[in-house]
Amino acid sequence: MVELNQLLLEFESNLTWEAVTKEWKERRDSWVSKVQAAVEPSQLAEYLIELESDLQWEAVQNYWKLCRESWVEDCHLASTLEEVSSLLLELESNTTWEVVSDQWQGSRENWVQQVYEFNDE
Repeated sequence: MVELNQLLLEFESNLTWEAVTKEWKERRDSWVSKVQAAVEPSQLAEYLIELESDLQWEAVQNYWKLCRESWVEDCHLASTLEEVSSLLLELESNTTWEVVSDQWQGSRENWVQQVYEFNDE
């Protein structure tokens, strides 16, 4: 389980400050601690919602506004690593290139492969 926690943290750490709200900057440290301590997939799903809730609308594709509500519902229902990893991939794939670090473009492919591994378990 530690691996998916780390992958969530890795995605978040590659978001630029422009991607997130002012409030996120203040809450981020405690969120990181909670993600590191999470032991249940449902906890990770809740922390995923927390992160997404503090993303600026400009940080996500226009399509996200249409699918966000069902994505949040899916997060609330998620109970397996497979479900949470799929939800994480969905959020990442709807995040625009403009709000991620330059390094993300180089490391994203490997990150996506690692997240996909949870779907094979």
